[in-house]
Amino acid sequence: MFTTAIILAAGSSSRMGRDKILADLCGTPVLMYSVRAFEQSSADEIIIAASESNIDGINTMLSGHKISKPVKVITGGATRCLSAINAVKTADSHCEIVSIHDGARPLVTPVLIDNVTKAAEGCGGAIAAVRAKDTIKVCDGDIIKSTPDREKLWQAQTPQAFFKENYLAALESTDNSVTDDAGIMESAGYEVRVVEGDYRNIKLTSPEDFITAAAFIGTAKDTKGKKNMLRIGHGYDVHRFEQGRRLVLCGEEIKNDENIGLLGHSDADVAVHALMDAMLGALALGDIGKHFPDSDEKYKGISSMALLDNVVKLIGQKGARLSNADITIIAEKPKLARYIEKMRQNLADALGTDISCISVKATTEEGLGIAGQGIAAHAVCVIEIE
Repeated sequence: MFTTAIILAAGSSSRMGRDKILADLCGTPVLMYSVRAFEQSSADEIIIAASESNIDGINTMLSGHKISKPVKVITGGATRCLSAINAVKTADSHCEIVSIHDGARPLVTPVLIDNVTKAAEGCGGAIAAVRAKDTIKVCDGDIIKSTPDREKLWQAQTPQAFFKENYLAALESTDNSVTDDAGIMESAGYEVRVVEGDYRNIKLTSPEDFITAAAFIGTAKDTKGKKNMLRIGHGYDVHRFEQGRRLVLCGEEIKNDENIGLLGHSDADVAVHALMDAMLGALALGDIGKHFPDSDEKYKGISSMALLDNVVKLIGQKGARLSNADITIIAEKPKLARYIEKMRQNLADALGTDISCISVKATTEEGLGIAGQGIAAHAVCVIEIE
């Protein structure tokens, strides 16, 4: 049956205290783990329901990875139910099964996804769940009222898969306050089956959960007997000053009283040029002159951030991604300190990574070297090959 994977990623992360969907987890954005798992499963397409503030960041993240299945990013709703409705309504017309998953559960596996989907195909609805390990108390305030039989208790996880038409009908009849898809189906009178889940399929709810997830990821890598290959790249570039040109560094326009910019065929963003050379060099893919020659008119005046986007896609096609980067800008003028954080964020957004993985520093040569004639930049990066 044609299956649409729906990853819900529009939550507020209020208990986490920071956005968790695009947060770094062992060098990869949290959401990317779920996308990869569904890509490797039997799902036919992937729909991500995201908060409006995260849509650009998610699209940037996806652009840095070659995904073999159709992926759509849509705006989620104010509640889980509304996000799910928005997603289901954009599913392919051939869709028969929807597999709903929390984007904050990065450790789901393709095997678990397929097990839940197969169970749903047979009975109409199924969820991943694990048996309760602890004794559960039902309380009124702080007073215990009853103790359910632990043998009958399961902790619900995702994915949860259902016939599309049944799920949509149940969604549209609910009050939008239910936080569990199986609960929606149960309330509508549908039968839902439990599939043995995975205790490692945790939901990232509090900061401590990131520590647990990172430990699970490290154990999984060790169990496989190998870790992702790391490659180091270095890049260097320099451009001389030119009166009357815009000065752009790391995608940020630097205003200055002297009205000076850098001379070049593109926008001459010397820092981004150095970074691109470092990324390409790490994979022995040549340099930016090879990929974006200054003899080609289509690159005249182009934004170097647009070229960086192409480099991100290129390394993604090689099964690689940037782990972290360190850039040093060498300039006697103008002063750059107040632009540094914005530069870091620009690069993090373009690379689909967390700002903590990007370092940008500025220094001078004490009147030596280029001594006010232009600006140079060094970049070092680590590229991880999956």
